[in-house]
Amino acid sequence: MLAACSSTSVTPPRLVAQTSSPATRPTPIAHTSHPKPPKPTASKSSSPKPPRHTTYPNIPAADFPRPALTPGVALAVTRAQICISGYASGARDVSDAEKGAVYARYDVTWVPYAHEVDHLISLELGGSNVIRNLWPEPYAGAWGARTKDVLENRLHELVCEGRLALASAQRQEAQDWVAAYRRYVGSAPSPSSGSAGPSSGGFYASSYPTASTIYCADDSAWHELSPTYLVHFATFTQAKARFPDYHLHQPC
Repeated sequence: MLAACSSTSVTPPRLVAQTSSPATRPTPIAHTSHPKPPKPTASKSSSPKPPRHTTYPNIPAADFPRPALTPGVALAVTRAQICISGYASGARDVSDAEKGAVYARYDVTWVPYAHEVDHLISLELGGSNVIRNLWPEPYAGAWGARTKDVLENRLHELVCEGRLALASAQRQEAQDWVAAYRRYVGSAPSPSSGSAGPSSGGFYASSYPTASTIYCADDSAWHELSPTYLVHFATFTQAKARFPDYHLHQPC
């Protein structure tokens, strides 16, 4: 996912994977090569009505990972490490082959820009790249991947400010990320029209020197931006404060 920190890339030290439970003994991460898999064939889903989560009957079950498949895995890192500018971008290491395996184990068909292979415990909080910390999270809907991005940035901010323990943030994100969002961010944002109105999932911009555009999270054009320079903002006001000369690509 996208880091809340600045775009400066910092390669993290060798890390050791451990489950989000403190009682589990750490095990080494296996680093594998990243073979390029054949491009998946897009197709329509055969299910017209997605199932709902039993705890949240108004939220599609696909917005949550399956605990048996994705319990959440964190690395043995400290608050100081994850708060280094560029930590998350340097820690990201999910190959195309692993993404394909994530779709397969969830029996989800790959469709361009329909899902994000997301980290349940986010990279910003020391989440691991192992498959038990990944699931195909839909972009669509009020509780889609872009809304979780906002939570990830908020939890990272609280941890780095010393207002929330790293272990607690990891545990809450793994156990019920919607409850964590409601606790630390608020109710789910609703899409709205207007040139500077709210955007479900916030706004994106590039910090590249020649960039000049702010994108609503629902605007697929931001996917063309380089991840190296990509910056996420919860509100349009925050985006304009960082980049006052930028303009909005299109109304939200």
